[in-house]
Amino acid sequence: MSPADLHLDDETALRLLDRLLVGAEAAEAERHVAGCAACGALLESHRALAAALGDLQAPQPPADFTAGVLARIDARERAAARERRLAAAILGGASAAAGLLLAGAGPAAWAPVLSGFGDALAGAATWSQVGADVAGPVVRALRLEIAAATAAAAVSLLLALRRLSPRRAEVLA
Repeated sequence: MSPADLHLDDETALRLLDRLLVGAEAAEAERHVAGCAACGALLESHRALAAALGDLQAPQPPADFTAGVLARIDARERAAARERRLAAAILGGASAAAGLLLAGAGPAAWAPVLSGFGDALAGAATWSQVGADVAGPVVRALRLEIAAATAAAAVSLLLALRRLSPRRAEVLA
């Protein structure tokens, strides 16, 4: 709890009750509760609620609870497996139908599609080759300048970080 906080919130009060606050934070919260009636009442209400809940008896689950849960999990897994088999069957049937249609249509139907795909692949290969032929010499020509600029930026960044980081003696103190 910082000095800017005026009262305990529910989370801090619960952490104080559960002894999760440590050190100066716990001491400050306890000091505040001792002098603040509202926070003392909040803490006492949380204590009373915890005591009341602790006295309640938890109802026992039905005798067949575990078996029912496991049966529902098994039913869901069987349904998911059935859906996967149905999807595979639909995909297989569609693939077989497409194959039969392509075979029945003959080369005149699918040869232009394959030719267009081959042309697109050849065009992509040509563009990648041209790109490599152009980019290679450019990268080789600028490599020294890029390395020098990167080193200058890294050195200045490291010097700035060194000035901002605490000294080892300050950290150990």
